[in-house]
Amino acid sequence: MNSDSGGYETNITPKKKTSKFLPLLFILFCAVAIGIGIRHYKSSRPPVVSWDIYFSEVDAGDSHPTLESRLVERLSIAVSRVDAALYHLDSTSIADAFIKAHRRGVQVRVVTETDNIDEDAIAQLQEVGIPVADDGDSGSYMHHKFIVIDEQYVWTGSYNTTYNGAYRNKNNVIFIDSVPLAYNFTQEFRELFRQMRAEKSAGASVVHPKVTLGDGTQIYTYFSPENDIISSLLREIGSAKKSIHFMAFSFTQDALGTAMRERFESGINVRGVFEKRLVDDRYSEYNAMKKAGLGVTLDRHKGSMHHKVIVIDEEIVITGSYNFSKNAEERNSENLLIIKENPDIAQIYLAEFDRIAR
Repeated sequence: MNSDSGGYETNITPKKKTSKFLPLLFILFCAVAIGIGIRHYKSSRPPVVSWDIYFSEVDAGDSHPTLESRLVERLSIAVSRVDAALYHLDSTSIADAFIKAHRRGVQVRVVTETDNIDEDAIAQLQEVGIPVADDGDSGSYMHHKFIVIDEQYVWTGSYNTTYNGAYRNKNNVIFIDSVPLAYNFTQEFRELFRQMRAEKSAGASVVHPKVTLGDGTQIYTYFSPENDIISSLLREIGSAKKSIHFMAFSFTQDALGTAMRERFESGINVRGVFEKRLVDDRYSEYNAMKKAGLGVTLDRHKGSMHHKVIVIDEEIVITGSYNFSKNAEERNSENLLIIKENPDIAQIYLAEFDRIAR
């Protein structure tokens, strides 16, 4: 009996161990598979931090990533939605990136300026069923250059999605990971899209006028003509304690120029770079600033100096599609960001200023 009992126990014990071991092995296998899948997913997507800044750097050589290639890379991460408000789109590469996103199930929509609706790149989008709207108004510009990806990422700045914008002109882009900021731009896009399709306006406003990123960066969002941008700019210029640097494609806003001259007269260091082709405009602030002794100069490099940037006290950055002009304030559809509490961002834009001004 004892022998039989011992044999029974010997035979049954391995079965109990096997029944426990197999589920554990299966769970372990699943965990490893999931881990590998996550690593592959992350490695297949470009790394995203709270913000990133790009410049066209047209003199950097062929090996340097272009704004065009960077945007194509960013569009490749789109999963659900892409809303693009683009003054001008003539880039085949970017049109192809929109089409690829559309074909993998991403909802892609575009609004553009009436004067540029006949571009071949726009026709390519329309041929595959991507909805494109234009304002039908030749008296003002849909001058935005922003893209919202998956209602989380915002791409904006001075860069028009054209060959010249990427390869000849000096432009800047800031790419920001922020759901609240993306919501602001998504609402602006939806409002534009409704207006351009003659649908009822929702009277959208900036829901999150101040957005704080995880690193403490504060971003204030403005859209014209619905927001009073010039008052905010004058307030920031008036707050300058030591320096103002600006890069201006078009600078004809007299109130802003006067404010800068007054800050210079009070001892603030004011320096600026103007696009040389536009200073002959009788409304340009260049001659008045030069005469007053401000440290202003003309861009001497090839291509257009297309930035619309102000840096205050090496801490505050103002950037977007908004030229410093009356039309940008009162007639055109524009966007502008005021970025605070991040000296690192300010230093990046100041480095671009130094490259152009030298």
